[in-house]
Amino acid sequence: MPQGEDEHTGARIARTRRERGLTQQGLAMRANISKSLLSKVECGQRPASPSLIAACARALSVTTSDLLGQPYTQELRRERLDEVIQPIRVSMENWDIPLDWQVRARPVALIRADMEKVLVQRRQAEYLPMAVELPALIDECVQVIHSTSGEEQRQGHECLAWAFRCVFTLAWSFGYVDLATVALQRLAWAAPRADEPGLAAMYGYLRAQTTLSSSRYDLGMRVVDGTLRDMAGQDSRNADGLAAMIGVLQLRAAVIAGRAGDADAANARVSEARALAKRTGETAAYGVGWGPANVGVHAVAIACDVNEFGRAVELAEDVRFPKGWDRSRAGHHWLDLGRANVWTENSDEALRCLQRARRTAPQQTRYHPTVREAVVTLRSRDRSRSSELAEFANWIGL
Repeated sequence: MPQGEDEHTGARIARTRRERGLTQQGLAMRANISKSLLSKVECGQRPASPSLIAACARALSVTTSDLLGQPYTQELRRERLDEVIQPIRVSMENWDIPLDWQVRARPVALIRADMEKVLVQRRQAEYLPMAVELPALIDECVQVIHSTSGEEQRQGHECLAWAFRCVFTLAWSFGYVDLATVALQRLAWAAPRADEPGLAAMYGYLRAQTTLSSSRYDLGMRVVDGTLRDMAGQDSRNADGLAAMIGVLQLRAAVIAGRAGDADAANARVSEARALAKRTGETAAYGVGWGPANVGVHAVAIACDVNEFGRAVELAEDVRFPKGWDRSRAGHHWLDLGRANVWTENSDEALRCLQRARRTAPQQTRYHPTVREAVVTLRSRDRSRSSELAEFANWIGL
C-alpha cells in the first residue's frame, strides 16, 4: 500500500524531534540550520536536502535511513527485491575461512568474466540481476582464494573485492546501511590482497561516501586526501584507471565540500577534476565512468548542494552524455536536475526530469530518497491534480 502524505522525510523529522522533546528552534540550533527552512521541510513545503537530513539525523541521534524511512520495504516487496537481500547476507558471512568444498572451483577466468558482467549491471543500475548473481559469485571467489595460489589467487581476491563493491552499491541504494557497512569492511580486507592500488582507492572513495550520511565532512575530506596521498607514485596494472580514481576522488571531495557549505573549496576541487578530465578524456575503469561528462554532472549536483539551484540548471545545459554512458550516472543527473527545478519552482520541468530519470534508470529512481522529497513537494504545489504526477507518485509508492 502506498505511503500516506504524512510519511515524507519532513514529517519523520518532526515526529522524531517531538519524541526527543525538542522544539523546532531547538533542533534548528542543534543542527545549525534555519528554523524557517526546518518548518517548511517538516510540513512538506520544501524538500529536505541531503545535507539537512544528515544534520538533523546527527542532532537527533538517529540514522539518515531512519529519517528517510529506508528501506522502502513495501516497494521492494512489490518487485521482489527484498528476496535477494538475505542470500547476499548469507554469502557475506564467510570470506576468510577455508571450507571442505565438494566441487572444484571454476577457472578464475570464467569467474572474472561473470564478475565483469555484474560490474556492467551495477553501472547500468540493473540491480535485480546483479543481486541475483552476487551470492554464488562471492562463494566461488572465496573458494578460489583458499584453494589456489599465485596469480590465480590474486585474481580471486580482486574479483571478491569487486563483489563487495557491488554489494555496497546495492545495500546503500536500498537503504540497508548495516549491509553496506559490512561490505565496506570486507572490501578493506580484500583490496590489499588483490595487489591493485585502484581497489584500495575505491575503498577510500566509498569510505568517504559513508561520511555524507553522518555529516562528518571533516572526516570524509581526510579520508579522500589520505587516499590521494597513498596513491602517489603507485604502480598499477591499469595506469588510466588510477588517473580515473584520482579524478573521482577529487569529485568526492567536491561533493563533501558542497555538503559542508564550502562553495569555494567545492569549486576548486571541481576545477582540478576538470583539468584532469581534459587530459584523460572519457574512460571507464575500476567500475567507474570518468571524464568530462562525469565532471559536468557533478558540477550540477554540487551547485544544488550549495543552494545555487539556478546555476545548477544553467550548468546542466552544457552537459553531454557520451554514447553508451553509464545509466546509473545519467539517471542520477536527471534526479539532481529535477531537484534543482523543484527549488526554482519550475514544477513542470522538475517532473520532466524525474520522468527522464525513470526511463534511464528505473530501479535507481524508484528507490532514491531525493525522488520522494521532490514528489512530496510537487504534490503540495499541485493545484490541477496532475494525473501524470499522481501516476509517478503511485509508481514510487507514495
